[in-house]
Amino acid sequence: MALALVVLAIGSVVAGYAGLPSLLGGGDWFARYLEPSFGAVPVEEIAEHGLEATLMLVSIVAAVAGIGIAFYFFLKNRRAADAVALRFSVLRTLLLNKYYVDEIYDATIVQPIRIVSQEGLWKVVDVKVIDAAVNGVGQTVTASSERVRRLQTGSVRAYAASVFFGVVMILGYYLWR
Repeated sequence: MALALVVLAIGSVVAGYAGLPSLLGGGDWFARYLEPSFGAVPVEEIAEHGLEATLMLVSIVAAVAGIGIAFYFFLKNRRAADAVALRFSVLRTLLLNKYYVDEIYDATIVQPIRIVSQEGLWKVVDVKVIDAAVNGVGQTVTASSERVRRLQTGSVRAYAASVFFGVVMILGYYLWR
Protein backbone atom coordinates (compact mmCIF):
# COMPACT_ATOMS: atom_id res chain seq x y z
CA MET A 1 0.00 0.00 0.00
CA ALA A 2 2.85 2.37 0.79
CA LEU A 3 4.31 1.82 -2.68
CA ALA A 4 0.99 2.77 -4.27
CA LEU A 5 0.86 5.94 -2.19
CA VAL A 6 4.42 6.85 -3.23
CA VAL A 7 3.51 6.40 -6.90
CA LEU A 8 0.42 8.58 -6.43
CA ALA A 9 2.48 11.24 -4.63
CA ILE A 10 5.02 11.34 -7.46
CA GLY A 11 2.21 11.62 -9.98
CA SER A 12 0.62 14.51 -8.10
CA VAL A 13 3.92 16.39 -7.94
CA VAL A 14 4.43 15.94 -11.69
CA ALA A 15 0.84 17.01 -12.34
CA GLY A 16 1.40 20.06 -10.13
CA TYR A 17 4.27 21.18 -12.34
CA ALA A 18 2.07 20.82 -15.42
CA GLY A 19 -0.01 23.79 -14.30
CA LEU A 20 2.72 25.80 -12.55
CA PRO A 21 1.66 29.44 -12.86
CA SER A 22 3.86 32.09 -14.39
CA LEU A 23 3.98 33.78 -10.98
CA LEU A 24 6.26 30.95 -9.82
CA GLY A 25 8.30 30.91 -13.00
CA GLY A 26 6.24 28.27 -14.81
CA GLY A 27 4.89 28.61 -18.29
CA ASP A 28 1.49 27.15 -17.44
CA TRP A 29 1.78 24.95 -20.52
CA PHE A 30 -1.35 22.99 -19.56
CA ALA A 31 -3.47 26.15 -19.83
CA ARG A 32 -1.83 26.94 -23.17
CA TYR A 33 -2.58 23.38 -24.33
CA LEU A 34 -6.27 23.88 -23.51
CA GLU A 35 -6.38 27.38 -25.03
CA PRO A 36 -7.89 26.22 -28.37
CA SER A 37 -10.80 24.68 -26.47
CA PHE A 38 -11.50 27.52 -24.04
CA GLY A 39 -10.12 30.54 -25.86
CA ALA A 40 -7.25 32.81 -24.94
CA VAL A 41 -7.10 34.31 -21.43
CA PRO A 42 -7.37 38.11 -21.54
CA VAL A 43 -4.10 40.00 -20.99
CA GLU A 44 -5.40 41.84 -17.92
CA GLU A 45 -5.98 38.52 -16.15
CA ILE A 46 -2.42 37.42 -16.89
CA ALA A 47 -0.97 40.65 -15.55
CA GLU A 48 -2.96 40.43 -12.29
CA HIS A 49 -1.26 37.90 -10.00
CA GLY A 50 -2.34 39.42 -6.67
CA LEU A 51 -5.31 37.11 -6.06
CA GLU A 52 -3.36 34.07 -7.20
CA ALA A 53 -0.46 34.87 -4.87
CA THR A 54 -2.83 35.51 -1.96
CA LEU A 55 -4.62 32.19 -2.45
CA MET A 56 -1.32 30.33 -2.69
CA LEU A 57 -0.10 31.98 0.51
CA VAL A 58 -3.35 31.20 2.37
CA SER A 59 -3.23 27.54 1.33
CA ILE A 60 0.42 27.22 2.37
CA VAL A 61 -0.29 28.84 5.77
CA ALA A 62 -3.30 26.55 6.30
CA ALA A 63 -1.25 23.44 5.44
CA VAL A 64 1.63 24.42 7.73
CA ALA A 65 -0.77 25.34 10.55
CA GLY A 66 -2.54 21.97 10.21
CA ILE A 67 0.76 20.10 10.28
CA GLY A 68 1.88 22.13 13.32
CA ILE A 69 -1.34 21.51 15.22
CA ALA A 70 -1.21 17.79 14.45
CA PHE A 71 2.43 17.63 15.55
CA TYR A 72 1.60 19.39 18.83
CA PHE A 73 -1.48 17.37 19.70
CA PHE A 74 -0.42 13.91 18.59
CA LEU A 75 3.34 13.87 19.15
CA LYS A 76 4.13 16.44 21.86
CA ASN A 77 1.06 16.76 24.08
CA ARG A 78 -1.27 13.78 23.83
CA ARG A 79 -3.16 14.82 27.00
CA ALA A 80 -4.17 18.08 25.33
CA ALA A 81 -5.63 16.08 22.45
CA ASP A 82 -7.62 13.98 24.91
CA ALA A 83 -8.87 17.12 26.69
CA VAL A 84 -10.01 18.66 23.40
CA ALA A 85 -11.70 15.37 22.50
CA LEU A 86 -13.63 15.40 25.80
CA ARG A 87 -14.57 19.05 25.48
CA PHE A 88 -15.84 18.67 21.91
CA SER A 89 -17.20 15.12 22.24
CA VAL A 90 -20.18 15.72 19.93
CA LEU A 91 -17.93 17.10 17.20
CA ARG A 92 -15.45 14.25 17.78
CA THR A 93 -18.24 11.68 17.42
CA LEU A 94 -19.46 13.39 14.27
CA LEU A 95 -15.95 13.34 12.78
CA LEU A 96 -15.24 9.76 13.87
CA ASN A 97 -18.42 8.65 12.14
CA LYS A 98 -17.47 10.61 8.99
CA TYR A 99 -20.48 12.93 9.28
CA TYR A 100 -22.68 9.80 9.15
CA VAL A 101 -22.44 9.88 5.35
CA ASP A 102 -22.27 6.07 5.12
CA GLU A 103 -25.34 5.63 7.33
CA ILE A 104 -27.31 8.26 5.40
CA TYR A 105 -26.26 6.69 2.08
CA ASP A 106 -27.26 3.24 3.34
CA ALA A 107 -30.67 4.46 4.55
CA THR A 108 -31.52 6.57 1.49
CA ILE A 109 -29.91 4.66 -1.39
CA VAL A 110 -28.81 1.12 -0.51
CA GLN A 111 -31.79 -0.08 1.55
CA PRO A 112 -34.49 1.21 -0.84
CA ILE A 113 -32.70 -0.45 -3.76
CA ARG A 114 -32.35 -3.68 -1.75
CA ILE A 115 -36.04 -3.64 -0.81
CA VAL A 116 -37.19 -2.97 -4.39
CA SER A 117 -34.83 -5.67 -5.68
CA GLN A 118 -35.90 -8.33 -3.19
CA GLU A 119 -39.60 -7.60 -2.78
CA GLY A 120 -40.36 -6.37 -6.29
CA LEU A 121 -37.91 -7.73 -8.83
CA TRP A 122 -37.09 -11.06 -7.20
CA LYS A 123 -40.33 -12.11 -5.48
CA VAL A 124 -42.73 -10.67 -8.08
CA VAL A 125 -41.02 -10.36 -11.47
CA ASP A 126 -38.66 -13.32 -11.20
CA VAL A 127 -40.78 -15.80 -9.24
CA LYS A 128 -44.33 -14.91 -10.32
CA VAL A 129 -43.71 -13.82 -13.91
CA ILE A 130 -40.53 -15.37 -15.34
CA ASP A 131 -40.55 -18.63 -13.35
CA ALA A 132 -44.30 -18.99 -13.82
CA ALA A 133 -43.93 -18.59 -17.60
CA VAL A 134 -41.11 -21.15 -17.78
CA ASN A 135 -42.94 -23.60 -15.54
CA GLY A 136 -46.18 -23.02 -17.49
CA VAL A 137 -44.48 -23.93 -20.76
CA GLY A 138 -43.09 -27.08 -19.16
CA GLN A 139 -46.49 -28.08 -17.76
CA THR A 140 -48.17 -27.41 -21.12
CA VAL A 141 -45.66 -29.63 -22.94
CA THR A 142 -46.08 -32.36 -20.32
CA ALA A 143 -49.89 -32.26 -20.49
CA SER A 144 -50.00 -32.23 -24.30
CA SER A 145 -47.45 -35.02 -24.57
CA GLU A 146 -49.64 -37.15 -22.28
CA ARG A 147 -52.46 -36.85 -24.82
CA VAL A 148 -50.35 -37.13 -27.98
CA ARG A 149 -48.45 -40.23 -26.85
CA ARG A 150 -51.69 -42.21 -26.83
CA LEU A 151 -51.76 -41.80 -30.61
CA GLN A 152 -48.54 -43.76 -30.88
CA THR A 153 -49.41 -47.42 -30.54
CA GLY A 154 -46.50 -49.05 -32.33
CA SER A 155 -48.88 -50.87 -34.65
CA VAL A 156 -47.94 -50.55 -38.34
CA ARG A 157 -51.56 -51.25 -39.34
CA ALA A 158 -52.79 -48.29 -37.25
CA TYR A 159 -50.17 -46.00 -38.82
CA ALA A 160 -51.08 -47.16 -42.34
CA ALA A 161 -54.76 -46.57 -41.58
CA SER A 162 -53.92 -43.04 -40.38
CA VAL A 163 -52.00 -42.33 -43.59
CA PHE A 164 -54.85 -43.75 -45.69
CA PHE A 165 -57.39 -41.66 -43.79
CA GLY A 166 -55.25 -38.52 -44.33
CA VAL A 167 -54.98 -39.18 -48.09
CA VAL A 168 -58.73 -39.71 -48.35
CA MET A 169 -59.38 -36.43 -46.51
CA ILE A 170 -57.04 -34.46 -48.80
CA LEU A 171 -58.52 -35.99 -51.97
CA GLY A 172 -62.01 -35.39 -50.66
CA TYR A 173 -61.16 -31.75 -50.06
CA TYR A 174 -59.91 -31.30 -53.64
CA LEU A 175 -62.83 -33.22 -55.19
CA TRP A 176 -65.56 -31.36 -53.32
CA ARG A 177 -64.09 -27.94 -53.82
